[in-house]
Amino acid sequence: MSKFISQLYLRSYSVGEIKQKGGFAQLYAVTRSFAYVSDKLGRIITAPRGFETDFAGIPRAAWEFLDPEDPIIAWPSVIHDFMYSCKGTLPDGFTYIREQADAVLREGMEVCGASPMVRNSVYQAVRAFGGNHWG
Repeated sequence: MSKFISQLYLRSYSVGEIKQKGGFAQLYAVTRSFAYVSDKLGRIITAPRGFETDFAGIPRAAWEFLDPEDPIIAWPSVIHDFMYSCKGTLPDGFTYIREQADAVLREGMEVCGASPMVRNSVYQAVRAFGGNHWG
């Protein structure tokens, strides 16, 4: 059964730190390993301590409907961001394709209780616009 098997602990970067890294969006660092069991992949995916995430890259204009910091989106987004950062090969050598990483995002949102509309909206956005972050 798909589920998160640890709590999500984060450190929020300051504006100065974000600018120093050349960014502009809020950025977070995972402060304790964060693990998710995925039925889609048949394995545990663990974002390690120190992994950096910006959650979902949802345009600010859409935040009224899809808040990237809402746990139903944020928790699965950390795992998804980690999978994208691995570019198809997890640290244990397991390989996957982008479509599988995106399916894990949708699966995780369902686990968190996101409505079908939210799951499908985020999934369709990542399918349409996420490719440049993959490779």
